[in-house]
Amino acid sequence: MSEPIPSRMRGLLLERYDNSLSAAIAGLRVVERAVPAVGRGQVLVRMEAAPCNPSDLLFLQGLYGSLKTLPTVPGWEGTGRVVASGGGWLGRWLRGKRVACGLQGDRDGTWAQYFVASATECIPLRRDVPTDQAACLIVNPLTAIGLLDTARRGRHPAAVHTAGASQLGRMLIALARDADYPMIHVVRREAQAELLRSLGAAHVLNSADPDFAARLEADCAKLRATIAFEAVAGPMTGTVLNAMPAGSAVCVYGDLSNEPCGGINPIDVIFREKTVSGFYLGKWLRSRGLLGSLRVANQAQRMLARGLIATQIQRRLSLEESVTGLRQYVDHMTDGKVLIVPHAKAR
Repeated sequence: MSEPIPSRMRGLLLERYDNSLSAAIAGLRVVERAVPAVGRGQVLVRMEAAPCNPSDLLFLQGLYGSLKTLPTVPGWEGTGRVVASGGGWLGRWLRGKRVACGLQGDRDGTWAQYFVASATECIPLRRDVPTDQAACLIVNPLTAIGLLDTARRGRHPAAVHTAGASQLGRMLIALARDADYPMIHVVRREAQAELLRSLGAAHVLNSADPDFAARLEADCAKLRATIAFEAVAGPMTGTVLNAMPAGSAVCVYGDLSNEPCGGINPIDVIFREKTVSGFYLGKWLRSRGLLGSLRVANQAQRMLARGLIATQIQRRLSLEESVTGLRQYVDHMTDGKVLIVPHAKAR
């Protein structure tokens, strides 16, 4: 017998954006509000867990590319079970199923006990995908697959990645090794470099080393690395682009430094045909269509089942613990994701 759907739910509410990340997190509060109505083509998901990603932090600051009408519940992805459908064949088929779900649109996100998702934005889950991994199925695994696909479709012999120690960076190590694709992984500390080498990364550079730029240029020339996936921004964008061969491209997909991309040599852009572009997962998935997106999601689930990729979880948070837990996460992101578990009881 299915659990009755309540009329009220609890969730985290963002009432204003704040460029100060600590202030933005401190402004989150636990509220009770109505369980949202479900429209045609939508489903209601009883949320089991939802992660915090760097894109969520940018959203809290009002810096993300897709902002929403305030007040709103944050959270771009998560997992749960579909408990109601607003109609349509896909929504009816999903009812009762475990799904990974994401958000594209101006409505409440996944950091709440219930979440309205478009049926086409839900990924039916295999039985062997645990809740923790299902919660993080969309943003990092699909981005990693998308970046590697971009490099290979563009016929780039090798690639550079500038957030090597991140959860996504570790996935790229596994995917590139599985595909026998050369990659240069950039980290910020020697401890991170040692970690990546222990994971099988063959080419790891520490950006804190005084000869980093020269070593990066040498490795790019040796491996013919003509594309870079840049998550740091700031002066790192120019450092990487300037070190790469003529005709290379830097693809920016993150903003960990919270600074404008800089340091780009205009002579390289004009005479050596170097370019800077962006990668946005939502656009990449839309370009593949519904069936193509589902194939990519199934590929990610198979990789999880094989143990090829996984998201490290450092802590699970009830709604009441979320503000304190998110503050700690910001200072220890390399340790893994934090998961918000909306139905967990406060400890």
